[in-house]
Amino acid sequence: MKRWRKHLGLALAVLGYAVAAYLVFTRQGAVLGNDDRVTIRIAHWQIEAGPPEAMDALIKRYEELNPHINVEQVAVPGNVYKQWLRTQLIGGSSADIIEFGSFIGGVNDIPPRFFDPISKYVEEPNPYNVGTPLEGMKWRDTFRDGLNSADTYIENLSNYYSVTLCMVTLRLFYNPALLEEITGSAEPPRSYSELLAIGDKLPEFNARTGRGISLLAGSQFNGMVLMYPLLSRNALNVTLDMDRFYLQGSDARDSALEFLRGNWDYRRAELHQGLELIRDTAQYMRPGFRQLDRDAAVQEFLRERAVMIITGTWDATSLRRLAPFEVGVAITPYPTKADGELGRYAWSPISEGAGGGAMPFFLNKASKHKEEAIDFLRFITSYEGNDIFARYSGWLPVVSEVPVPDYAQVYLPEFDGYVMRTDFMRGFGSETRDVWEQNLHHLISPHGGVEPFLQALEPSFPAAIERDVRAEVRNVYLSLRRDLAPLTALTVLDRLEGADAERLRSREEREGSQNLSEARLYEAIAVLERGREVSQ
Repeated sequence: MKRWRKHLGLALAVLGYAVAAYLVFTRQGAVLGNDDRVTIRIAHWQIEAGPPEAMDALIKRYEELNPHINVEQVAVPGNVYKQWLRTQLIGGSSADIIEFGSFIGGVNDIPPRFFDPISKYVEEPNPYNVGTPLEGMKWRDTFRDGLNSADTYIENLSNYYSVTLCMVTLRLFYNPALLEEITGSAEPPRSYSELLAIGDKLPEFNARTGRGISLLAGSQFNGMVLMYPLLSRNALNVTLDMDRFYLQGSDARDSALEFLRGNWDYRRAELHQGLELIRDTAQYMRPGFRQLDRDAAVQEFLRERAVMIITGTWDATSLRRLAPFEVGVAITPYPTKADGELGRYAWSPISEGAGGGAMPFFLNKASKHKEEAIDFLRFITSYEGNDIFARYSGWLPVVSEVPVPDYAQVYLPEFDGYVMRTDFMRGFGSETRDVWEQNLHHLISPHGGVEPFLQALEPSFPAAIERDVRAEVRNVYLSLRRDLAPLTALTVLDRLEGADAERLRSREEREGSQNLSEARLYEAIAVLERGREVSQ
């Protein structure tokens, strides 16, 4: 009997392998398949409600217009995407078009190694915009933000590398019925003080009703989404004090160097109060929220165990479809001067447009069908394509003139205002991010506080930020080295063929960017070697 079971198990395993092999080798575009169309694949991690269906609709319409091309969607869960992507890229088996973002952390080496620049394409009109209000415009100018974000134009590489498919903002999603039951009004908080006041009413409500409701749905992810703006908004004055390049605040790289120079630390008044805000606000999430994943916070809100959830509009469609109650949406309230001492160091208004578009898609350097991949990117970011994506996903379009539905008007970003150029919690690199993660419990636990947190953080933070700067130096050096060959080629072409005006402009821009990058590289090396001895 045991031998029979053993043989049956082996037979089933062989059969399963044979079926899997057949499906792989006979699928569309495969070696043994009978489909002679060109096959391209697009990979992303947006598996929330909306985007996968929207991508299917885009693919269907694109294939109607281009019957000789087959497009496959590869949707990978976000919690394994980073590992999956690096494995696929190194193995040479990744998709032709890849969603990517430097915010993933520890991946700054990927763009120069694995992605092709698309600068020459974004300077040309998008052919899919013929007959629309965007006809004749440069591709990059058809985006609401002009492709002005860290992942579309990579400064260190002096090139455009991606196009975006949507815009996202942080919003306060709330349960109006539950809010009215607690406070007597279904109106959401319009200020930070009003938000805290609602939270202060919950202990009495829970004691009276026997329910255990939190003000804010919590998880590790949602906690960070709430916390980092509290600190970074307070730190605007710090970044403006260090703004040597007049960029409306120093960026993360310069802020890191200024730390190594001794020009700021977390005991500075603005940052110290930001830490106090984080501590106080974290108490309105359920205990242990940092051990929970993002889906746990969504479920807490949907099960009416939390009055509100602060999250990105990437969750909006899921919340609207799954909630058994009407979901309200409001602008997320953060401290302002109107909140008195809570907003003592607050600057407002704050621009939500610094990050620009979202869902950046990159061109795989190893793709065998680059022109077809670029063509598909043109379509999905055309007037028609982006309208399809917005209608099916429920997310904000990123292409100009594409209509925004009434329900999504509240999602639109506020572009006017001050810019948070440095995330003081997680913006310096993976090393400092890890130090923050390891010590944050000293700040937000029931018995924690700002002083215990600083005493735990301060011994390890300087070495961590130095390691992050060294990693950035290596990445910049790699980027500069890769850019030398095309710059040299452009110079030789000028000598052989005469100076073409467009080529000359391109070369001067890239040379200028290269020179500035080199200067900043040498400055970073000097600061690493000599620290506080290096003057501004």
